[in-house]
Amino acid sequence: MRLFRAAARILFSRVGQVLANAAVVMVVAHTLGPTGQGHYSLTVAVAMLLGSLLGGGMGLAAVPPLRQDKVPAMRMVSAQLIWAGSMVIIMGFLAFMTLSGQMALFFADHLGWFPGLGFATAVAAASILGFEIFSYDLLARGRLVISAAVNGFRALGHFLVIIILWYLGELTLGKAVGAFATAQFMGAVAALIILLRDLKRRSHPEPVKEGIAGSVNPEDLPEDLHQRSRLKLILFNLKNGWLGQISAVAYFLLLRLDQGLLEHFKGAAEVGIYSVAVYVGEILWLLPGALTPLLVHSSARNQGDPDRDRTAARALRVGLLLTIAAGLPLYFLADPLLGFLAGGAYSASGDSMRALLPGIIAFAPGAVLAGDFIGRGKPHWNTQASALTVAVNLVAAFYLIPRHGAVGAAWSSSIAYAVGSSMMLIRFHLVTGFSWGRIFLGRRRAWGKRLMGRK
Repeated sequence: MRLFRAAARILFSRVGQVLANAAVVMVVAHTLGPTGQGHYSLTVAVAMLLGSLLGGGMGLAAVPPLRQDKVPAMRMVSAQLIWAGSMVIIMGFLAFMTLSGQMALFFADHLGWFPGLGFATAVAAASILGFEIFSYDLLARGRLVISAAVNGFRALGHFLVIIILWYLGELTLGKAVGAFATAQFMGAVAALIILLRDLKRRSHPEPVKEGIAGSVNPEDLPEDLHQRSRLKLILFNLKNGWLGQISAVAYFLLLRLDQGLLEHFKGAAEVGIYSVAVYVGEILWLLPGALTPLLVHSSARNQGDPDRDRTAARALRVGLLLTIAAGLPLYFLADPLLGFLAGGAYSASGDSMRALLPGIIAFAPGAVLAGDFIGRGKPHWNTQASALTVAVNLVAAFYLIPRHGAVGAAWSSSIAYAVGSSMMLIRFHLVTGFSWGRIFLGRRRAWGKRLMGRK
């Protein structure tokens, strides 16, 4: 119950985030039109991909040693900051490359960039990288709700800046991207300040119950980890976190690769129409996503703890039911809702959202299980599922997008989501030994025994 109380708090924090993010998308879409919205969506995608790609698993790999108190937290954080600083230099160099030459022409043609917009995108990417690292550190120290709260305030601040720009008649592509970069930067700074204060106040993470370990068994962590230099801690994180980071990259490609293909085959305006449906539809994943960080923490129990598997199965059911409950009304209200929020230019977005919803609902269990797999110390299971999902999405997209445009992109994503989630469910079924009835219906066998007893 404690887990789900924390999940409720995270979900409450994400309500503001959901509403603010949706409002930002609608204001930008309405002001910039389908082509401008397409360029904005693709630019945000570039920043998110770059931040995820260069993260290196610095936060993910740090969870077990920090939670088990196997390494001084401040030394780990300083190593992570060294890595983040190195990646900022790389991003700055990449942004410089977009100022002129063929790369500048490419981004101008496909993303509507003008000279200098690459630097705003690099700031956003670096901030996304930092926020991810610091969020994992806070999670390892038992601060389960903090990151969601910071996310909520970050989204609200982003919305307020966008509204001010819109009211003043100054909302352009460049200023929309600048507002996004500023919001990401402030979120990363806030997360870092909270983390450093927590380290100053508590030299050790929150105590955990006896018999609970990190996502890697104690014997799997090097005995000399607490003595290693910062460079060796970076190498440790890269070795143990990169595979899980590949999963995050693959997951991101799954969410946004179809938009790149859509731009290639149909142009930025079609991306703008499709992206509105995507943003509204993917809001539903914040419901099961509220359980994901909690399972990273809860599933980090040792193998002999029976509550670990039961809690994960219960979270899976809750996440799926919440997504279905929100998705069914959205299916029938898609046309009037999007027409009201984004304007008549996006009337075709309703068909795309209806095509996306089956896959979004099908992937709800996968969104929950991603946290469970990380907690078990098996992030590569997420990587395998994500790689399969991206492959399926690519094959389906190359066939469907040239023929059906945005709706084809939506159906290719739905098919891929269902395949990826099925793989994760099968993996969970095998590792826990739970029957399908127990996974989806709970204590089915116990109910059957009671019914037999009554007879």
